[in-house]
Amino acid sequence: MTTRHRQRGMILPALVLLLSLGGLGWLLSGQDSPADRAARQLAADRRTDQALQVAREALLGFAANYRNKEHPNADFGYLPCPDLDGDGSSETCGGQGQVSVGRLPYLTLNLPDLRDGSGECLWYAVSGAFKNNPKADTVTWDNTGSFRLLDGDARVIALPGDQAGLAAALIIAPGRPLAGQQRSPGPGRCGGDPEARRIDAYLESIVTTAGTGPIDVATSSPDGNDRMVAIDTADIYLQLKGRASYASHLQKVFQSLADCALTSKLPSPIGSQVHGPVDLGRLPALDRLQGPCRNADLRDPAANWAGMVRYARCSSGTACLAGAGQRCRGALIFAGERQPTQRRLGPPEQQGIDAYLEDSTLAALSTGQLGALPTQITLPFAARRQPAAADVALCLP
Repeated sequence: MTTRHRQRGMILPALVLLLSLGGLGWLLSGQDSPADRAARQLAADRRTDQALQVAREALLGFAANYRNKEHPNADFGYLPCPDLDGDGSSETCGGQGQVSVGRLPYLTLNLPDLRDGSGECLWYAVSGAFKNNPKADTVTWDNTGSFRLLDGDARVIALPGDQAGLAAALIIAPGRPLAGQQRSPGPGRCGGDPEARRIDAYLESIVTTAGTGPIDVATSSPDGNDRMVAIDTADIYLQLKGRASYASHLQKVFQSLADCALTSKLPSPIGSQVHGPVDLGRLPALDRLQGPCRNADLRDPAANWAGMVRYARCSSGTACLAGAGQRCRGALIFAGERQPTQRRLGPPEQQGIDAYLEDSTLAALSTGQLGALPTQITLPFAARRQPAAADVALCLP
């Protein structure tokens, strides 16, 4: 074979190799184009959004079903504590009223270990006003959250479902680690930081959980990649108000308080003021009463809702009030949800009567006429987004 033929035989494989390498480079560069990177980020964001929404709905379902076979004597409306030790389950978290931050307790919520688009497990922060262990003194639709959301310019984002504009809980997707965030690998389902102490290695939005006031949460920051969804008070009770059985639950609790007042021989109202023929104030503490409100299955709900009740007793000791077909020595009034003009921030004992009772109710008490007031708590499904603000009165004969 001549030299020229040998050269031709060598050039052909070299050209094939060169073309192959060029094609491979073209394919690789095409797979990592700006459009492909944007598509991958969009898919990751969708996975994050889906995981956050699934977790949010599960938490609302937990609150709406809390009084079940696992907690038959508890009231509705409680949220779980976070997972603080990496086992996927809710723990006892801090002291009463304290905020708690950890990972989402997916096993407690009957969920898989939900991940964000970067593959990280979700985190979860809960207000001390709604957590279930230890519980707050009272949990009702007047409770306010603990988390004050801030936008990218540090302006407050007031949530409409909380009278203070705060969030009761947050579900947070931490995203990939940023510069300076050291996350330990490990055999656990959510990595090697099972005790969730090193919040700063995962979250930028929550800097501290200390203090007694609202905790600022940066929802958008050029230096962070946390993504989150919030739950406020109205979100929790909207679920409950949509249930046909919830009004009857509240009515049972309300009736038990009235029965306790009667069984306890109509004790003097606490913090009372003379209002026409009655002394109008609050019920005594439950441990000073006797009757069904002290029973195991009603003690927790009664303690929660007693602050929503106002108690009128005839100053003369006679049946000074005209009820529906009977005379009454007193009345118990369930105040319902607050009107937009009413504020109930702080303990019930620090609020004025007008923060709870409507003008028409006060006028009826002044004239000794209860007959026009409803006696049944109603939460119509069609109007569940409106406050169930009508005062309801029970005659105490």
